[in-house]
Amino acid sequence: MREPGSAATIRAMAADASINVLYVEDDPVLRTILADMVEGVEGVRVVATAADDDEAIAAMQEHRIDVAMLDLALGARSLHGVDLALRLRTMKPRLGIVIVSQHLLPNFHASIPEAEQHSWSYIQKRGDLSGLELAQVVHATFEGKMVLDPSALDGRAVDTSALEQLSARQRSVLALLATGRDAIGIAEDLDLPHTTVRRDISNAYRVLVPDVGPGDDLRITAVLEYLRVTRPYDFEA
Repeated sequence: MREPGSAATIRAMAADASINVLYVEDDPVLRTILADMVEGVEGVRVVATAADDDEAIAAMQEHRIDVAMLDLALGARSLHGVDLALRLRTMKPRLGIVIVSQHLLPNFHASIPEAEQHSWSYIQKRGDLSGLELAQVVHATFEGKMVLDPSALDGRAVDTSALEQLSARQRSVLALLATGRDAIGIAEDLDLPHTTVRRDISNAYRVLVPDVGPGDDLRITAVLEYLRVTRPYDFEA
């Protein structure tokens, strides 16, 4: 004879066994479509969605997240998808990361610090992308694998050596600097003393712009170097 409440217990156990996903996408229509696609596949639950970095960080604090799916461009006031992923990794070091973007990302893995490359994947956002395919990438990433879309393997090299010398916090500071924020605004965004942010900016400048020429604007030159590595699709090959 079935014990009272056993069905509910089984459902709760099944939910606990599922991979909990956070999906970060600034386009509300795409956010709904892709979340619904993945939610329909057994073993994957989209427990939260977010439009920007603030919502994503809040969702991480509120829910148990196993894998974060992120678009790259999340609006002018938000961290870039890769930088946000690194920020979320500071909250949960074993968090799986799946970048879902319409951009071609040659040598995507080369733009990720070597120590952070576990459980990182990239898949191109395209019209024939199915929920099953995306869920399979989520599963593989959760298991610690790196799954790369074929577009990431076309051989165009991206030199990431300078950026790899920066800490995750310094990268976050640079990401916000690239949106036009000043040191005081960045300090407020990251809840840091502005003196710490200014020191991070100065150290990043020394790494990214080791040879300063007459008339060079340090901020512009450093930001362009940062963008060249993290957004190679915006630059000529």
